[in-house]
Amino acid sequence: MEKQEEQQKPGLGSFLPILLIGGAMLLFFQMGGSGDKPREVPLPDQTLQDAPKKADFDFIQGPGETTTIDTGHFVAKLNSRGGRIDELYLRKSKELPLPASVIAAEGEEARRYEAFEGTRGNGMDFQFHLYFRGDYSEKNGVIGRSPIVPDWGKTELQLGEPALNRAAFRKEGPFVDGNVQEIRFRAPVRIRGNEFEITKIYRFIKGEHFFRQISILRNLDRKEFVWGGPLFFRSMGDLGPAPDSQETSVQTLYGRFYYYNNKLEHRMNVPPSNSMFSFIGCGENLADSPYGEYLQHPNTLRFMGTHSKYFFAYNKFFDNGNQLNQPDGLAIKNQIDPKGKEAFTAVFSDFRLSGNTGKEIEYKTPGKETTGDRKQIALAQQRTDALILDQEVYYGVRTDESHAFKDEKTAIQEFGSAEPEKEARGIIYTSSFLALFSKVRDGIVWVMRFLYLYIGNYGWVIILIASAFKLITFPLNQMQAKSMKKMSALKPELEKINEKYADNPTEKQKKTMEIYKKHNINPAKGCLPIVIQIPIFIALYSAFSESIELWRSPFILWMTDLSKPDTVYVIKDLLFLHNFHINILPLCMVASQLLQQRLTTVIMDPQQKIMMYMMPVIMIFFFWTMPSGVTLYWTIQNILAIVWQLVSDRFSSSDEKPA
Repeated sequence: MEKQEEQQKPGLGSFLPILLIGGAMLLFFQMGGSGDKPREVPLPDQTLQDAPKKADFDFIQGPGETTTIDTGHFVAKLNSRGGRIDELYLRKSKELPLPASVIAAEGEEARRYEAFEGTRGNGMDFQFHLYFRGDYSEKNGVIGRSPIVPDWGKTELQLGEPALNRAAFRKEGPFVDGNVQEIRFRAPVRIRGNEFEITKIYRFIKGEHFFRQISILRNLDRKEFVWGGPLFFRSMGDLGPAPDSQETSVQTLYGRFYYYNNKLEHRMNVPPSNSMFSFIGCGENLADSPYGEYLQHPNTLRFMGTHSKYFFAYNKFFDNGNQLNQPDGLAIKNQIDPKGKEAFTAVFSDFRLSGNTGKEIEYKTPGKETTGDRKQIALAQQRTDALILDQEVYYGVRTDESHAFKDEKTAIQEFGSAEPEKEARGIIYTSSFLALFSKVRDGIVWVMRFLYLYIGNYGWVIILIASAFKLITFPLNQMQAKSMKKMSALKPELEKINEKYADNPTEKQKKTMEIYKKHNINPAKGCLPIVIQIPIFIALYSAFSESIELWRSPFILWMTDLSKPDTVYVIKDLLFLHNFHINILPLCMVASQLLQQRLTTVIMDPQQKIMMYMMPVIMIFFFWTMPSGVTLYWTIQNILAIVWQLVSDRFSSSDEKPA
């Protein structure tokens, strides 16, 4: 078979999808049972006057009691010390097919539940706090230095550990109401001599990845309380699994997000000293200042959250018309905290509450012990002597399948809608571009799970999918090859036209099209197979790079985790790259691509020849830190293309032999 010129070669055509995906990546970088039996634990015999002072924030410390709530999707360990969630385990399920290797690497508790503790052991606080370390100097013109805590920068660090996490709360419940399990915590506190009561309510729904959390800070004094500074509210920290040194590129899959001023904002965690993509200008450098402050548009913070490579979580603030209960904004810790505690906090800029009205807050469902009545909460939120945060909380996998209500009736009762927060879907996929192919991606993931049941190794599953895709697209590739062969036969005529009309591009194009029309050739027909395959290529990239199924899944030999690069050796402190990882598969991919180009193309122009061989080398920068599952797929595709070309050349040579 005669080899074609660059403008007629299938080799660069087969390379087109990789280029498109590389471009898409660049766009991306720019941009349960009832639990333990309830047991009342009385508060310590200690008055508020005797409680230790914590910078104008007085509370009673005491031991805690743990209560376990199992919804079937996750297991929550709640503690009366702090009235918080100590641990939150995501259970293995249809939406979360945790690999056995992941569960085996977890602690005894996680293995017992067949689950993964995704909060890095930090839990979730939903805690009010009054200060945290940061540069809130007057020059910022946002909050200013606190008159209450003059040495703001040296106060106790509370962004990751609010002081109230040590407070003794009185537990009430659990109470059961249909599919909902509710538990409440109460604690007295004093702020600058004023008496307050904090109530924290958790409502867990069986079979859902969503739960409801209500936090109430109520003024018990008859006089108005004016703090003269900000009040903060911390919900959660960063999620696991934490990135490691093998995942320098996918650290862009770790970050914080928030919906503020009618816009979804995303802050990626990219350490500049350890990322190739930060070096070439992609991603954000979050180490320029300690905190990022977003307070310019009061009362517009709808939700805030965090995500890791596979999971995401957020808390959404319901707006019932009283701006008192809407955060003015948030502050985000820019430097990456290895422990994942110091992440972000909501901010109420000018915290004040009117004097107590003397009336109890009616928030319970009439005739029941539970709190789920939305009308009662909405009425309570109209009060000005209490700050009441009613929130919808999600914690689960970054998939549409997980981020959906299973029980629509209960969802409407709890959250007022059977649809989850639609704006949060922008976090499920690493870019809105990849989200366009979500249905195709979901189909590929389904095929992966199905084949895994019979093969038992995702590496072989990827090879089988690559082979099947090559077989399915064989007719398209044949169409492309035939079109290119016809165009190759016209080479002498086209060369004459090029020479004759070298100085007249318009006439040259006209005569070229006349030749194509005369021989019934459509030049675009050779590109059509590639265009048809592009959505599949992109969906395959998304499935193999972000699928939780490949997490800690080994293949063979040195490939021990298909979700990470196949590193065999690390060179310490190599120039600006800090730690340079030697990966085998990207080298195999580039070598196979170069061989494929050599077999399928013949280029006379030296400059074009250099460009042809440089393109696969350039692509190594994209594939070097990609998950090995992605690189394995492209390498197998190249090898199959080489085999197909060799076989095709042999049969063509046999056909051309004289009889």
